Amino acid sequence: MYELIRKTLIIILCLMLSKMLHVTVSVYIVLFSIVIATTCDSCHIWEIIKRILPSLFAAFGAVLINQLFASHPFIIWACSIIYFDYVRRKVNSNMKARAVTLPLFIIIFIDTYATSTSYTLLIPDIIRDLVLSTLITALVASFINHIMPIKHTMPMPTIVSMPVTGADRLKVLLLVGLGLAFIMINEVTSAVFCLVPLITSAMQPTNDLMKTHSRNKMLSQVGGCSLAIVVSLIFSGTEINFFTYLSVSTILVFTILWWCNHPDKEEGLIHSDALMGFLIPYQLYIGQYGNNFGLNSIILRAFELTVVLLIIYTVAYWLERLATKSTKLN
Repeated sequence: MYELIRKTLIIILCLMLSKMLHVTVSVYIVLFSIVIATTCDSCHIWEIIKRILPSLFAAFGAVLINQLFASHPFIIWACSIIYFDYVRRKVNSNMKARAVTLPLFIIIFIDTYATSTSYTLLIPDIIRDLVLSTLITALVASFINHIMPIKHTMPMPTIVSMPVTGADRLKVLLLVGLGLAFIMINEVTSAVFCLVPLITSAMQPTNDLMKTHSRNKMLSQVGGCSLAIVVSLIFSGTEINFFTYLSVSTILVFTILWWCNHPDKEEGLIHSDALMGFLIPYQLYIGQYGNNFGLNSIILRAFELTVVLLIIYTVAYWLERLATKSTKLN
């Protein structure tokens, strides 16, 4: 219970500060607060910031590439793909795969918005909010960890080896590369978040795990959007009241974190992912619009996630079928 309250306070304070400071791109503070609350037990600001530094460096590098080749989107895409392949070669364990997901997503986020005619001028705001989100998260986490010292060190997760083959690298290049190309060409900026499950699914060592992963993502991400829709309807515009938003947010975050301690490990992982799947549309869309309460954006996000996850599942299914037939023939 003590740890649940500590994690809830970190996430809720970050969400509330994001609302109060009118952060333009509030998705970063959601991502950083969840990552720090659930994985970092340090009370030192620098140690907390070090957890986020790879994402900051990835963002600055992506901005530099996009500014140097602003008139050549293909070169931007090619540079990103080369870097993705380099990262995939280095990712040979589950811990490394988890660590690279957020930096890769931020690179895709920057590439998509920088090459979009509608959002290219938002890049300075995105970088400002990225740095601001890092500082807010570090300060809040340090403050909470000081007043509520961690009594038990977080257990080290089991490291699982993931040997990398040429087929694994090709799978990442095709799935993530084609997904990024589609979004950049068609400027479907709303679908940029769909590439996160695409990245994590492509990192799976086997096709069977890839199918399981996409199915679990369907439950957590689309389920999170469904919960956000229900909460938006319950709010019915009252989220503009500070106390109402604070109370409901605290109850929801605490409840999901409590579910994360499920005795079944797979169920616990689904609930952990659902926390992010719910909080991103909740923070981005609820209370941001007029009379539709953000429903249009949340439903669009759920639809895009469903399409992408079905594509991933289908690809994994046929890759598994082909591998099985090839084994029988041999």
